[in-house]
Amino acid sequence: LIVWDSSSGINAEYGEDGDDDDEDDEGDEEEDEDELKDPIVAERKKCVDSFDCMGFKHAFNACQNRVTNEGAKESCTPEYFDLLECRDKCVSQGHLFHILK
Repeated sequence: LIVWDSSSGINAEYGEDGDDDDEDDEGDEEEDEDELKDPIVAERKKCVDSFDCMGFKHAFNACQNRVTNEGAKESCTPEYFDLLECRDKCVSQGHLFHILK
């Protein structure tokens, strides 16, 4: 089952953009404040929420609802990859690579 996590982008069994560390980082709280944020995470979220990818996101969410709520025996893999392709195309055309020199 593919799960959507709006805070970090697409999160799935495939390990895409996921951080599966379940360890407690109580002592590392101060270090987390100093860590740099990866700009691609924000750019990916912006692209998935953009008008260009809205149809792919809707199709993916509709498939997810069919599978979870109605118990449909289908895989949402085609919708997932269509959404990823749209997201990656948007990221590649964005301003992210102008920032990273």
